[in-house]
Amino acid sequence: MIPAVILADIERRIQEKTGNEQAKLTDYFDMIAGTSTGGILACFYLMPSLSDKGSCRYFAREAISLYKEHGEKIFKLKKKPKILSKMVGAAYSETGLETILTEKLSDVKLSDVKKACLITSYDIVKRGAVLFTAPVREKGKDYFLKDIARSTSAAPTYFEPAKINSIGGDTVHYLIDGGMYANDPTMCALVEARKHTFPNCQRPKFKDMYVVSVGTGEVKKEYDSNKVKKWGLISWIEPVIDIMMSSSAEVVSYQVDKIFDAVDCPENYVRLMPNLREPLHSLKPDLCDAKPEMDDVSPKNIIELEKAGMTFVNNNNELLDKIVAELIKN
Repeated sequence: MIPAVILADIERRIQEKTGNEQAKLTDYFDMIAGTSTGGILACFYLMPSLSDKGSCRYFAREAISLYKEHGEKIFKLKKKPKILSKMVGAAYSETGLETILTEKLSDVKLSDVKKACLITSYDIVKRGAVLFTAPVREKGKDYFLKDIARSTSAAPTYFEPAKINSIGGDTVHYLIDGGMYANDPTMCALVEARKHTFPNCQRPKFKDMYVVSVGTGEVKKEYDSNKVKKWGLISWIEPVIDIMMSSSAEVVSYQVDKIFDAVDCPENYVRLMPNLREPLHSLKPDLCDAKPEMDDVSPKNIIELEKAGMTFVNNNNELLDKIVAELIKN
């Protein structure tokens, strides 16, 4: 919800600055990357237009409805207690998520998208990272977007691994959430971008790139050391995933920041990571009350998550205007 709100606002600002109400966020980026829920958003943004061959189908603001309208359908518990579901099998049925992805992404293939992209996942059978990339140049490397979105968001304990097949090939994958190794896919995207020929640049160097990286919001959950030292295998499962995914993103953000600093272009990398406890207004002490658990799809939390996104937008007007000016200039 939070990155969807922020990116929709960037799109709105682009439309206002250009006077073009039909301008889409994706018109102003050469490459889109995503992991997990960011991978779902990436697939949504990449959908080609039905009428305009060179454009994408959806406005960024339309992505917000994925979470507002379908959250409860996505996280539909199986017919057993939640704690038991997480211990024996995935907690949620993948049926709701797959139905929505089919509805929104239909049978569009990776080879159909008009922008370069990178979306992450991990193959648990072949034990290796899987990077879905476009343009598709090899036989057996084409997939349906709906399968890619399902794969990148197959978070362990929440959903079963996704079994998918390539199109026109014999490749079969059993995939889980790409956040297991690239919760922030920026570094993967930078390396991938170096391979491509873009409309105005071939195999770009870091100084040629402008990166806008949007996180899902952070609240660092504190663990009581007295309790932790008594934990066993079961107690450690969820904290390990939480710590692994958050620390992975922190390390990538640090590395990318230093890379752009090293090539004397620190302003070419912008990381937008809202704090879920950020004050609603600089003059008011009230805090957002959004919960960070990704399966908290209660109406109250959906409202609070949207509020957290808008709070970040309202508290960072100057920064967002600077980003938009850079996108329009280029």
